[in-house]
Amino acid sequence: MLKYLLLPFSLVYGAVATIRNKLFDCQILKSKSYTEPVICVGNLTVGGTGKTPHIEYLVRLLAGKKVAVVSRGYGRRTTGYIEVEADADVQNVGDEPLQIKRKFQQIRVVVDEVRTHAIDALLNGSNAPDVFLLDDAFQHRQVNAGMKIVLVDYNRPIFNDMMMPSGRLREPRRNISRADIVVVTKCSDTLTESDRQLFSNRLKLNNNQPVFFTKFVYGQLQPLNGAEEAKQLKDTRITVATGIAQPQRVYQYIEDQGAEVTKIEFPDHHFFTVADVANIKKVFQKSGSQMVVVTEKDAMRLIGGCLLDGFAGIPLYCLPIEVAFADGRQADFNKLIADFVA
Repeated sequence: MLKYLLLPFSLVYGAVATIRNKLFDCQILKSKSYTEPVICVGNLTVGGTGKTPHIEYLVRLLAGKKVAVVSRGYGRRTTGYIEVEADADVQNVGDEPLQIKRKFQQIRVVVDEVRTHAIDALLNGSNAPDVFLLDDAFQHRQVNAGMKIVLVDYNRPIFNDMMMPSGRLREPRRNISRADIVVVTKCSDTLTESDRQLFSNRLKLNNNQPVFFTKFVYGQLQPLNGAEEAKQLKDTRITVATGIAQPQRVYQYIEDQGAEVTKIEFPDHHFFTVADVANIKKVFQKSGSQMVVVTEKDAMRLIGGCLLDGFAGIPLYCLPIEVAFADGRQADFNKLIADFVA
């Protein structure tokens, strides 16, 4: 009922987004292009579609190149240009940029709400990058990225969605036509070719817009505070604390391993406090759990916030995540990226 009451506001939001895009299309509002390859990874919706794991996939794919990841640093309590270091305060740079930098210390990661300023600063400095990856920048049209990759969550498709605030769309779904590549994310292992074809048809893409389907693959639990390596999860009681947009898949994965899960949910990008850690410990003890598990993104807010000491005596782990292709077309995707960068 509430979403229908909000429809007038959605109409206004959609009209503003449409006018803004028209101003860029007519070059009344200016976009800046670069001779260096710039790849934008974004979406049409608010909430998690898996941008960070896909950025990390591209970083691995571009090994050997001097790569820079540029992000606005969502949720950070600073403004302006900051180059992210592995020991940065998470509240100064944001959890996702810190996660990327800690995993790929050979690349440069910067945060700046003005992407053109960040790219210019990197190009004008020493050791200029070969390739730029723009995180969550599909609506940041001040940069005319040479390749635009748009992610769509298979479980929350844009063709069933509405404009904010009634729904989750940042701009009308027809604007997916600006994308050079569309990636449908969070697919299940049971997805069939006919399922993929039906979904692709409903996206109403142009003939020159390739679409790929990916899934998440979870890795071995990684100890965060000196805990022993987790051998197996079956018949284990686990407290899972999450501060991400859609934690249900994390819970389901751990339960599918045969574990008994006690859930603690925080808002997306939540900066943990000492009181939060105390509450997690309380739930851990009350539930009789044998370990606490957090996501990689949550781990950055614990590590970067210097809160690991609060888990002394409690086995604490993070659950790594990577992208895999669910349609057998990884080589085709990789070639598109390689050809563009070349």
